[in-house]
Amino acid sequence: MSTNADRVFSNQHLEGDLKAHSVRSVGFTVTAQGLKLLFQLVSITVLARLLQPTDFGLVAMVTVFTGLAIVFMEGGLSMATIQRPHITHAQVSNLFWTNVALGLLLCLIYIAASPLVAWVYGEDSLIGIMCALSLFFLIGGLSVQHEAILKRQMNFRALAVIEVVANLFGVGVAIAMAWYGFGYWSLVGQQIATIAVMSIMRWQAARWVPGWLSRGSGVRSLLGFGVNLTGANFVGYFATNITPFGIGLVGGAQPLGLYDRSFKLTSIPSKQLLPPVFNVFQSALARVAEDKPRLRSAIVSLAGKIALTTVFVTLVMVVTADWMVAVLLGDGWDEAVLMFQLLATFSVVTPITTFTAISLVAIGESKALLKWKVITFFILLVAIAIGSIWGVMGIVVAHAISGFFIRMPLFLVYSTRFLPITMADHLRALVPSLLIGLTTAALLYALRTVFEPQNPVVALLLFGAIGAGLYLLLSLSVRRTREDIVELLGYVQTAWMRKRNSH
Repeated sequence: MSTNADRVFSNQHLEGDLKAHSVRSVGFTVTAQGLKLLFQLVSITVLARLLQPTDFGLVAMVTVFTGLAIVFMEGGLSMATIQRPHITHAQVSNLFWTNVALGLLLCLIYIAASPLVAWVYGEDSLIGIMCALSLFFLIGGLSVQHEAILKRQMNFRALAVIEVVANLFGVGVAIAMAWYGFGYWSLVGQQIATIAVMSIMRWQAARWVPGWLSRGSGVRSLLGFGVNLTGANFVGYFATNITPFGIGLVGGAQPLGLYDRSFKLTSIPSKQLLPPVFNVFQSALARVAEDKPRLRSAIVSLAGKIALTTVFVTLVMVVTADWMVAVLLGDGWDEAVLMFQLLATFSVVTPITTFTAISLVAIGESKALLKWKVITFFILLVAIAIGSIWGVMGIVVAHAISGFFIRMPLFLVYSTRFLPITMADHLRALVPSLLIGLTTAALLYALRTVFEPQNPVVALLLFGAIGAGLYLLLSLSVRRTREDIVELLGYVQTAWMRKRNSH
């Protein structure tokens, strides 16, 4: 028997037209991410001119461990709230207090570990940075479940507004602090300000007040799901951050600062634009997880559209890397160009593997994801160890090559054991866009040999437009990608018509 509090977690309103809810949600998130991307680019461009590469390197040394702690702070419990068909107020309240306890514990551990991290890197200033950033977990743990409730309800309009406002506030704090000479503390202030505003707004939007801890709520199975997902995220985080950790150890703060800015720029599609959209996809896939034919159709269709959009962004970044670095980072960052190109080449991998991972989580296969994360971690560890023989660039090359040619293909094969799709389905969804991307990149490189504008802004805009035209023309000539474009245009039209009708 449901209570008034339990009605907060009902998602019956989504059963009528899940596709319409998903399209509308993607519309909100794309708009919000466009604004967030603008803030991100402004932040990167302005801060690169106000701060030194060493400032970014120092904070990057610490954020290697910050992101790891975030995995534990969430404990996989947000997805437990989203993924389950039925959940109660008592269960989510228990999950809330678990997240709060994890946030407090991580705050204390982070403070206690700061001298050790400073000793490992040989940078005493890391102690103060780590102690300040420990507040991130204390504040963030208070709103993990509120964010999960909004995702469960597919209230991505509220989530989009929260993301935009919080990030705008954080960027403003960072630029103001950097302007007044706070150095790397401006980057610390940005993170704390963003999570504080985000937590406050999540509480206001969710309109849910947790109850006290209770027994007999049936939360144990949720905790088990969370443990497996946390384990997967934990190992995955190590796999993601072993590269910057190795660069910091081998090269120090200067090359790590170059890597950090290059990675931030090249990962904008996978780390900034796509995650909110993936949140929509994950919620939608969770709703159809028990309908295998419908699930298979959704996964194959979405994978093709993800590849179509991300491959284009990747090829433009690779071809125009020197111009992008000049425009976005300014003088003194020329050493980042080759690193930027290598990371841009790899950036096509992350959206594909991330979507495959969220598909596994959506059907409750968190244990399968954990097993794969362990496998991929050891593959990358061996690659990085070999690459380190040639120094910093050897590490970056090993990271990129092992991802594209080893880790991604093996993960796609592995996923077919659990998802209702075959390797042939994966190839049909991904290969056309990859081949079109390679062809477009080759044509753009050929054009650069005979025509190259001197002004980097003009060159970037011109080659971006030419690349878009070539990519679209080639995509329309292939049936599979042409169908994806038509469907994407249909989604845009549907979202636009619903927006007009709502007014």
